[in-house]
Amino acid sequence: MNRRAGYIAFVWVLVFLVWHVVWYATGLAFPTSSHFHGAARLVYWVANSLIGVMFVAGCVLPLALVQRWGHRLPRRLLLSAAWIATGILALRGVSGILDDLLRAAGFPRGLTGLTTAETAGTSHVTFWAQFSGVTTDVLFASGAVVFALAAVAYGRLSGRLLPRLSGTEGNR
Repeated sequence: MNRRAGYIAFVWVLVFLVWHVVWYATGLAFPTSSHFHGAARLVYWVANSLIGVMFVAGCVLPLALVQRWGHRLPRRLLLSAAWIATGILALRGVSGILDDLLRAAGFPRGLTGLTTAETAGTSHVTFWAQFSGVTTDVLFASGAVVFALAAVAYGRLSGRLLPRLSGTEGNR
């Protein structure tokens, strides 16, 4: 089960990637730099760069937790990265779900202070736009769960087995 948790997290990353391709292919709005001006454009570029780095790290991390080449990386680095990923995914997923629930409960500006039309990027919000938004929120929350499971599994695995597997008991 320990290794399986890391592979499940990797499969989640692939599903997450496919979901974004589906989202783009169906014409849902993605913010671009043309939506922003001045300092907001700089913030957009910095945020996009960080998201890109997080995506690459998210693709590599689950495999590093379970494959032999990952044993060359410091245990604390991998565990910290897994827990940071869990926290980021949980914050995004739970806040999105809470935002959706507040709107469904009759608070039109939800948690974010934005209307559904503002979050969808269009004044004509289709069922698909709403469905994909909720699905994305649930996908983020499920990512938090699978990365947490992978972190726990790796912590158990690395605490017992990694010194024997790598032959370097002193540095782990």
